[in-house]
Amino acid sequence: MMKKLLAFAVATVLCAGVMAQTVEEGTAKIGELTVPSYTVTLEKGAKLVQSAMNQRLKDAKLKTKNVDGYVACLQQVFAEVAATPINLYTKVEDQGRKGNKTTVVTVCALSQDLTIDQVAMNNNLRLFVSAFPQYVDRYEALTQLSAAQDDLKKAQKAQKSAASDLASVEKNIGKAQQKAADKQKEIEKLTAKIASLEKEVNSLQADAEKYAGKKAAAEEKLQKADEAVKTAQEAVDRYSLMAQ
Repeated sequence: MMKKLLAFAVATVLCAGVMAQTVEEGTAKIGELTVPSYTVTLEKGAKLVQSAMNQRLKDAKLKTKNVDGYVACLQQVFAEVAATPINLYTKVEDQGRKGNKTTVVTVCALSQDLTIDQVAMNNNLRLFVSAFPQYVDRYEALTQLSAAQDDLKKAQKAQKSAASDLASVEKNIGKAQQKAADKQKEIEKLTAKIASLEKEVNSLQADAEKYAGKKAAAEEKLQKADEAVKTAQEAVDRYSLMAQ
């Protein structure tokens, strides 16, 4: 992403005359020195602008340190401004009020090379400051794109997880439905068996009632036979006594 930002920044410097923001000239205090400075105002949050400036300097392979309230690049070649080592100073200040984002960017440079073309260096520095707002726009867009891509990946991961959960649930539902169908078949078989057993029980109960009736008749017949045997025995006994 940062290679794209660097390429974009170089391009905006080349066409700064067309796309340049309003750059104000002034002076800045660096230690005991007062040097020319260039300032541009952006309607963006200071945190975003500072992050963009840090990346802009990183794209140019510049090392930074804090000096007198500035983010400084000391004794380094910044080819877009000068071909020899310079001290580059940048400051990002939040001047916005509640509900209003306003950030002021100030940039200045010093060179210990007495032969350097100060006018050319300052013109290049002005072009750098003029092009910086477009760099911030691009940086913000790419940052938002990266965040959106991360959100998309998270959403896709959640979607995949949800789809997997749904497939698992559907699989479990299928298993449960199959078990329910199997149990229903078992219930139907048991219901049929119960009906058959009930029929058999009813038949046996009917037989029992029928045999109960036959038992009563047999018992009555046996009772009569017992009485006949008793009567006949009494007659035999009587006639036996008479025959003596």
